[in-house]
Amino acid sequence: MATGYYPVIDNSFKYGAGLTWLLAAHRAALGISKTGISEPNGKRRRHIMALFSLVSLSSSIAPLKMVTLSSLSEPVIIIGGGTFGTTTAFYLAKKGYTSVTVLDRFPVPSLEAAGVDINKVVRTEYPDALYTKMATDARDLWRDPNGLFSGLYHPSGWIIGASKRSLPFVEASIRSAESLGVEPARELTTEEIRQRWPVLNGDLPGWKSFWSSGAAWVNAKEGIFRMARKAINSGVKYISGDAGYAKQLLFDENATCVGVKCADGSTYFGRKIVLAAGAAAGSLLDLQGQIVAKGHTVGHIQLSPEEVGKYKDMPIIDHLEGGILFPPQEDGIMKIGAIHFVTNFAKPNSGVSLPRYRSDNPRDGVPAKIEARLRKWMRECVPELADREWVETRICWDGDMPDYNFLITPHPAHKNLDIAIGGSAHGFKFLPVLGKYIVDMMEGTLDPEIAQKWKWRPGAKMVNFETNPHPDTPEDLNDMPGCGPSPKAVL
Repeated sequence: MATGYYPVIDNSFKYGAGLTWLLAAHRAALGISKTGISEPNGKRRRHIMALFSLVSLSSSIAPLKMVTLSSLSEPVIIIGGGTFGTTTAFYLAKKGYTSVTVLDRFPVPSLEAAGVDINKVVRTEYPDALYTKMATDARDLWRDPNGLFSGLYHPSGWIIGASKRSLPFVEASIRSAESLGVEPARELTTEEIRQRWPVLNGDLPGWKSFWSSGAAWVNAKEGIFRMARKAINSGVKYISGDAGYAKQLLFDENATCVGVKCADGSTYFGRKIVLAAGAAAGSLLDLQGQIVAKGHTVGHIQLSPEEVGKYKDMPIIDHLEGGILFPPQEDGIMKIGAIHFVTNFAKPNSGVSLPRYRSDNPRDGVPAKIEARLRKWMRECVPELADREWVETRICWDGDMPDYNFLITPHPAHKNLDIAIGGSAHGFKFLPVLGKYIVDMMEGTLDPEIAQKWKWRPGAKMVNFETNPHPDTPEDLNDMPGCGPSPKAVL
């Protein structure tokens, strides 16, 4: 894993004010600026090499007492400008923090972030009361006509399809909704579906279907963009390109995380370092097997204006073992997503599944096996669209926790390092509210029951199917043929 050692020059040095003094004292001699280190020469190079000798650190360090922020002016560095990083930056700025920097390889909205998509589902169906409440609070902000996300919320409702393996998740979600006084999904017969939405004229074989009027889809990319823009207008600094492409975490001799080194050599220091890099977090830190990068295939088809009129009033269709289909957008693009996930345990990844991003592999297509499954499922619900040519495809990567609970916690061994990852293919809908919880964690005020659920937990496992909406075992890209170059445009 990419870690670095930051040697303390003065034994009396204490991180915090001491770091500010150190940087000020050595900036002129060593070429250090607020955003990094200039290209060194001669004697300066030797000084810097002594100052930033990079070595591996053992992860077997005794747990430390949590360190919280004590001043609104203390520098905070957030690694990752996707859903978790953006909502964290927004809420830090909202609380008055004045020195927040977000590092990301790509400018806003981050190209490869799981949440940066043309649309995402906003729904409240969860078997866990915590997520039901969070989703309900988030939905209220998504649909506020005078709020930050005005115009992005499209209340289409959704049909949840399930079979034997995924049915416990739906049934537990209904019980959770009823216990909180939220309108639960209700069962629909195939005939009722056809009568209400004639365009859904497939056989729906083996489906047990449920209707929820409270679900919607939102313009996901625009949602992240607006929240990031609001944060920037409130003083948050975003750095992209190689200067924002985090490559190493930096630690002092006590294993305290003090900063980040990026691809161009720029180095950033903070009182808090927040790892919010999603599926790519495992490239920066040993996560002890907690996060697995999983990807799901997404394809777009183009409808004619006449077809848009025909399908525009359909609900979202989400079969938990088949796929997900969105209503068409005004431009005629219809998004279809697979729920058969893939991993990437390639040899260079040292036993860790890491994302294989399209930006690094521009000729990648999508796995032929996954595409065949997806088209077979489309024939079950919208047969006339099942063989349409893709106009764009991608594999969307997210960091999955085995139990589907987030990983939002101080690191148990590295002071000043906080973790905010584990979206597990359901985190985006919480964009409007999740940052509040993350900032509470950083300040040491997160509700103890929630902190227990989101704690550092190597060895976490799925307890039962009630908490697992997608029970199929993922397949690895390296074992699947047909994932070669694609002639089509990419997302």
